[in-house]
Amino acid sequence: MSRTSFTRWAVSWIVAVGAGATLCLATFGAGAALCADNASRREAALRARVEELYTALQTNDWTKVEALLTDDSKEVFRRQTKSGVKGFEIKSLTLDPDGRTATAVAEILVFSPNAPGPLPIQKRSRWRLVHPAWYLELPKSDPNLLQSIYTAPPRQAYSLAPLATSKDLKFESTWCGLGELHQDQTKVASFAFKNISDHVVSLVDMQLGCECLALKTQQREFKPGESGTLEFVFDPSTMPVAVRQASNNTVLLKTEPGDAYVKLTIAAMLVPGNANAAKPPK
Repeated sequence: MSRTSFTRWAVSWIVAVGAGATLCLATFGAGAALCADNASRREAALRARVEELYTALQTNDWTKVEALLTDDSKEVFRRQTKSGVKGFEIKSLTLDPDGRTATAVAEILVFSPNAPGPLPIQKRSRWRLVHPAWYLELPKSDPNLLQSIYTAPPRQAYSLAPLATSKDLKFESTWCGLGELHQDQTKVASFAFKNISDHVVSLVDMQLGCECLALKTQQREFKPGESGTLEFVFDPSTMPVAVRQASNNTVLLKTEPGDAYVKLTIAAMLVPGNANAAKPPK
């Protein structure tokens, strides 16, 4: 090969290699962009599903919550006592390398008997992509995980100062048992008390631990020596009950003066089905 021919061949080879490298880089760049776009789409879809979950918990839409669970998690959910959240904010979403599982961290507002109002708590949840949508996954080893998503941790988890117990109102009992209730029944929990102080006592705030409770009593101020009764209607119709289960709900009352509190507990045994359907025809 002459020197001139060799030079031409070398130039052609360099040009070909350069074109190939450019094509490879372009192809790699397009693939990387496509992967990034897919990840972005999956994260957006996950965010929408997490928002759906906590919105359903906020409105006590248990049917919607169940629809967002993997098939293996539905039965666990049906056996649990339900409790909603007061508010939420998604803090982070982390997709695993496989792109089919992810972790969501949300800050939720929950009611706790040992706090004067809703508390901000951060909760993690695991999600699995079952095309074309994300579903909340509950490990079989932790059947209480779903409940932990919308309830506060145990009292010892908080570093809160003890709440002052009201000494102005003397209750005959701060616990009321309602016995058995079917889902189509309602009962009234009554708490009798007396103002044993020398001043007027006002109920300035009341935190109900469950949407199934409603205050029936209208009076909020009680004179010295005056007796009263606080009545709460307990309606389990919004609480899906798959098996016979106990229900303990807390009411926290804030009184003034003194910025003090009274904790009341309403207990019942929930029975699945309706009362009329449970009775055999005569």
